[in-house]
Amino acid sequence: MKTHPTIIIAVDFTASSPHLLAHAVKLASANGGRLVAAHVIHEGHLENWVKLTGRKANVEARCADVTPLLQKLVDEHCAGIETKIDVRIGRPFKMLKQMIIDHKAELLIVGAHNMPNKHVGPVACRCARTVSSNVLILRNWKAKSFAKIAVCVNFQHASKTALKRAIDFARIHQASLEIIHVIYPPDQDPWGNTMEQPADKQIPYETMIRNRAAKRLDTFLKPFSKRLDAIEWSTLILESASPAAVIAAHVNALHIDLNVIGSNDSSWVENFVLGSTTERLLHDSKCSLLITRDQHLEGG
Repeated sequence: MKTHPTIIIAVDFTASSPHLLAHAVKLASANGGRLVAAHVIHEGHLENWVKLTGRKANVEARCADVTPLLQKLVDEHCAGIETKIDVRIGRPFKMLKQMIIDHKAELLIVGAHNMPNKHVGPVACRCARTVSSNVLILRNWKAKSFAKIAVCVNFQHASKTALKRAIDFARIHQASLEIIHVIYPPDQDPWGNTMEQPADKQIPYETMIRNRAAKRLDTFLKPFSKRLDAIEWSTLILESASPAAVIAAHVNALHIDLNVIGSNDSSWVENFVLGSTTERLLHDSKCSLLITRDQHLEGG
């Protein structure tokens, strides 16, 4: 199965670019995919380029200047993998979005804006919200592989996509996988107050809810049993009124390398807000993040 037949790497010629290419090569090598090394020259920079060089604002000339640099980077880091070059001028997130359509790509790889602070820049955020493909945002891009991967599931259809991708990444990177589900604290009411339970109950309400969640998680995982047998994996049920906050705290405390979460792509609202949990993890978690799109679920 080719998990990501075409992978687009957003190359900006910063220190992260070789590492992004290395991650893409690892995925393409495992799944027989091909790469597209993409660079977008911001249209606002064209005027400054004219002032510095004294040349006319010719799009073809500017692209011709950048293409050899991008080709050199590809030759150094993508040997043995089919890799195309795509250089365009425009607004970065719009051009990347169009490249994904043009190349029929299933994965976009972008780097964090600030490596020490692991800050996700505006282009990566816009891509995470608007593009149709899966998006891998590499925060700790200096690491050549992932050792610990987590995936968040809520039993919706998008969670199946996320779990499949997480298993694939765990297999490729020979990483451990933790499958996380969050439930509302069963001993609290919606206002956060502790609820009193009848003393004569044979099974406490809290225990019943926790058992039900564990059983539902087991049922959800059954169709993936063969895939899971090939990797090291575990499950974890967390309790919190704020799923994003508890997930972010957990993955940060355990130094998870990659967190996988599904996006439903259910409406135009997704273009502005991914969903409260995904949106918050995009900013609060310190690990890399793979956002999967429900429409890319494959059979088999």
